[in-house]
Amino acid sequence: MQKRAVWLGVVALLWLFAMTALYYVSHKPFDGAFLLGALTFLWRLIVVGLLVSLAGGLGARLLPLEDVQPLTRLALQAALGLGLMALLVLVMGSIGLARWWLIGLMLLGGVVLLRWMRIWWRNWQALAQAWQQSDGFGRSVAVLCALLLAATLLMALAPPLAFDALVSHLVLPQLYLQQGRVSYLAEMVMSGMPQNAEMLYTWAMAAGGAPAAAALGWAFGVLALVGVWGWAFEHLGARAAWAGVASLLAGYSLTALLAWAYVDWLALLFGWGTLVWLERWRLSGQKRAVWLAGLFTGLAIGVKYTSGILALVGVGVLAWHAWRRREAFLPTALRYGLAVVALSLPWFLKNWLSTGNPLYPFLFPAGAMTALRLEVYQSVPPFGNWQDVVFLPVRAMYLGMEGAPGYMVAMGPLLVGLAALAWLGAKARSLEQQVGFENALALTLLGWAGWAVGNQVSGNLIQTRYYFTLFPAFAFLAAYGFWGAGRLSLPGVRMGRILAAVVLLALGLNTLEVTTTAVRQGAGAAALGLRSQTQFVADGLGWYEPAMAALHKLPGDGRVLMLYEPRSLYCLPVCEGDEILDQWKRTRTAWQDDATAIVSDWRAQGYGYVLVYTAGVDFFRTAEDPHHPPEDLAALDAFLDGLRFVEDFGGVYALYALP
Repeated sequence: MQKRAVWLGVVALLWLFAMTALYYVSHKPFDGAFLLGALTFLWRLIVVGLLVSLAGGLGARLLPLEDVQPLTRLALQAALGLGLMALLVLVMGSIGLARWWLIGLMLLGGVVLLRWMRIWWRNWQALAQAWQQSDGFGRSVAVLCALLLAATLLMALAPPLAFDALVSHLVLPQLYLQQGRVSYLAEMVMSGMPQNAEMLYTWAMAAGGAPAAAALGWAFGVLALVGVWGWAFEHLGARAAWAGVASLLAGYSLTALLAWAYVDWLALLFGWGTLVWLERWRLSGQKRAVWLAGLFTGLAIGVKYTSGILALVGVGVLAWHAWRRREAFLPTALRYGLAVVALSLPWFLKNWLSTGNPLYPFLFPAGAMTALRLEVYQSVPPFGNWQDVVFLPVRAMYLGMEGAPGYMVAMGPLLVGLAALAWLGAKARSLEQQVGFENALALTLLGWAGWAVGNQVSGNLIQTRYYFTLFPAFAFLAAYGFWGAGRLSLPGVRMGRILAAVVLLALGLNTLEVTTTAVRQGAGAAALGLRSQTQFVADGLGWYEPAMAALHKLPGDGRVLMLYEPRSLYCLPVCEGDEILDQWKRTRTAWQDDATAIVSDWRAQGYGYVLVYTAGVDFFRTAEDPHHPPEDLAALDAFLDGLRFVEDFGGVYALYALP
């Protein structure tokens, strides 16, 4: 009987499976495009998860940190691992190995580091504890943060639309993969910039394409937010920690950057690591802490040059701490400086060997940067007036808008609003809390001063995103402000509830803006393959998409030179973007308006066509930009009149053929 029952059970299951399969043969719940899109979506998540896990496992192997809160520990370990992995791609790519071997290395690394990856994964269990230790306010913030992270992840996994990603952050990795080498590219000014983030994007793009790289940039932000929460929790408890995280995510720009494949969240993550290790040195006096602070600063400089302010500020903070500890300053500063140089030197060395200028493309002519190009690129007058020195943080909050002149970042109200209250509750602080406050305050004040001075050197340096390495200190002060103000005792007023309501209001409004943007774009459908990638880009960028698509269909092998259009990602490898909008100015100056010489020069460089961003040229006709005077634009019109017109794209772009 028992044997008969087993056979009946097997037959019953086979029958059920057969009928189910037969039904879906004729009643398909989804088409092949959706299946492919869903599998691609899943694969990209696996790629990002594996790369971040490799970083965490490498960090756990090199930096156990058993005495550190789990969320702080996992962020520190992953940050160190990411930095070292970026330098590995630089070294291997420099000898011609920037190709698909990166996928094999990713899988091999997973096998070698599996033990430490498992150790690192266990730290994530602390998120459940964070939820349990949070009250209604903290859980509300957590839910809003989860919504923001979900919306930005979908936006990241959709085809990229953000300006700088299309100009450099994803273009450089694509070019490196196409040529199989990480090298100096004369046509790309940005190839001389430090590129720790782009190295990691190269790895992700090799395995999962541009959306995988953007999703990896999203992961940088998640690690930074987790680290900020863990470090603030160690000092001030769960409520203040959630306020610190909310202060970063209450501004549109910082949140949107999670999805844009930019580099700023990686710089912020390394800046947070510097903040942590400077404080640990102040409390313990261990030399290792100073070395690690310097290593994280060096990694931050390896993301972008302007993170160099962190090194200057770090030296000032060390001087402050050395004075408070009554210790010698110079030996400590020397250790810190050597560590900074050790992990930023590869980028300076690369530029020096390629162009003779370790700080290419700045300071002096070298490589493809002529004196004319330097003048176009660097000569920007200071922004604003004396108020942008005295009231800089408030001005940055009030005037800063994404894409607008000046600060160019919508940072939200909480960083400034709460950080200004950080002095409250001083008498209730423990020794460790006081040291944490002083550390963050010193970084903030010195950074503020450096920001103001930078603007006087060049108006470009007023941009808020250049100083994101300092934002963990701002967020930490915001957590202190929430903690201290909540301890105020006012008759009939429950300060804690009012503060919580303000935080939730600011975070909630930003959540509404970001999530509606994601829905309006149709990012989720595009990420999952339910919507045409071409249509998604066209809806987001207008005539840019059909213009780029047309370039891939041109006859012959002549490449396309773009004028006044720097975004080249979607037309690689058949095009070259006008990266800093100086191509026509350089050409006109070199050949003195000799149309025949200009055509001969461009032909010799392999160009067969010219694509002009007509809308951009029209903008400069009335912008009164000193770098694009009317005579330059008039000369361009005259030159184009002598070329064969090929196609117009909505009056926005115009394509010409070179004779």
